Amino acid sequence: MIRYTSELIRKAVHFSSLAIPIGLYLVPVSVSQPALAYLTLFTLIVEVVRLHVPQFRAVFYLLFGRILREHERFNLLGSTYLFIAALLCIHSFEKGIAVVSLGFLVVGDTVAALVGRRWGRIRLLDKSLEGSLGCFFACLIVGWVYPGTDVTWPMIVVGAFTATLFEFLPIPMDDNLRMSLSAGFAMSLLT
Repeated sequence: MIRYTSELIRKAVHFSSLAIPIGLYLVPVSVSQPALAYLTLFTLIVEVVRLHVPQFRAVFYLLFGRILREHERFNLLGSTYLFIAALLCIHSFEKGIAVVSLGFLVVGDTVAALVGRRWGRIRLLDKSLEGSLGCFFACLIVGWVYPGTDVTWPMIVVGAFTATLFEFLPIPMDDNLRMSLSAGFAMSLLT
């Protein structure tokens, strides 16, 4: 299990990916979508090299091994799934929904992990109730600070609940994909 300080570093890196939904909000889709496609392609190339070139893998683990989860050693990294999720969200949903659902992912997942590991006492399905509540309220805050008017408060509440539920459930799919896509889909149903 990753120690809490390593989890703090991992989640600081994860939180820095808040630049993705902020960039998607600020930049027209005609520019952001191709840029995101190229970044996703780049991460996939790095993944192939990391997984198949032992010398590169050794350097990669020397630099980042402390913050990797065990299942990431021989599979795609969570960051790669995040780029894939961002590309799928901006392609599949209206811009505001894509931005908010990615904000839910970045902020909600970060808060869930940090709160759950630090203060989580009530365990359910290998998660903590405290972490899930932290995720839900963090998602609500993301929706509250979202500057657009195209995502309504009912959409935010439904999306926050859905993102939290899909973060909590032990579905064998990376939570970077399942949180953002499920929240975006749920919010799209209310348009």
